[in-house]
Amino acid sequence: MHGLNLAIPFEYVEGAVQLSSVSLTLDAGHDWCLGRFGEITSTTNVIDTALCLIPERYSPELAKYNELIILSGRHWALACDELVKSIRIPADKVSWAGPNNPRKWLWGTYMEERCAILDIPELMKQFDQAF
Repeated sequence: MHGLNLAIPFEYVEGAVQLSSVSLTLDAGHDWCLGRFGEITSTTNVIDTALCLIPERYSPELAKYNELIILSGRHWALACDELVKSIRIPADKVSWAGPNNPRKWLWGTYMEERCAILDIPELMKQFDQAF
């Protein structure tokens, strides 16, 4: 996603689908929401991940979203370019973000894979508050 590799803790992943396999209803109220899919009683909001996480670097023409990561609870999904692999990240190899980190969504970084580890509970809290 915009040259940034993201890691999502597995316990917060409900599933993954190809973006082309869902029909999105547009959301005119939030520029960071690409749309929603699902039933009336159970909709999943699709987040423009790059716009939400790195708005200062965001460029629509760089957004090449192909996959959706559905987060636990199925209320939110993160759009991403591709799913690369599933790995176990040893906690002692993570550079943990401190409490003063301006990016509240960043749990830490794992330099071996050059990825940012997302704080999914914090992200979902931010989405819920903004929606």
